[in-house]
Amino acid sequence: MASVIPEPLGISHPILIEGESGFREGCGVAIFRMDRSTARAIEQQGLRFFDDVRHSRGFDDPYHTFEPWRPTPNPSDVIDDQSLLSLGLTCADADKTLTDELETAVREPGNFFANGPEKVLVVFPKKRLIVLAYFG
Repeated sequence: MASVIPEPLGISHPILIEGESGFREGCGVAIFRMDRSTARAIEQQGLRFFDDVRHSRGFDDPYHTFEPWRPTPNPSDVIDDQSLLSLGLTCADADKTLTDELETAVREPGNFFANGPEKVLVVFPKKRLIVLAYFG
């Protein structure tokens, strides 16, 4: 899963990688601790940090490319009971405390997200977390 995270996002270590998969489809999350230097750079540069953060570190194809980054909250997350992360977190059977923390944080300003085919990547600089939720 780390190979899907774009190279400029420094990963310290995995926290949770879990999901469900069937014959052709799957869903889940991969949560990584972000290294301190990446978190500091994002806090200093904000959205500008992500200008060239579009391609997965391990793949060079359209399926592993992300759309332009946007700040949280995603407008639909504010008015819905589900967020960008809900489908992946539900499939992962993640700890309720962690799920609640991420569901709350993704609805707050100060974080960033990018959609990709059948996935979303959310970066929480203050929490030093990188969350990849996939579904499809």
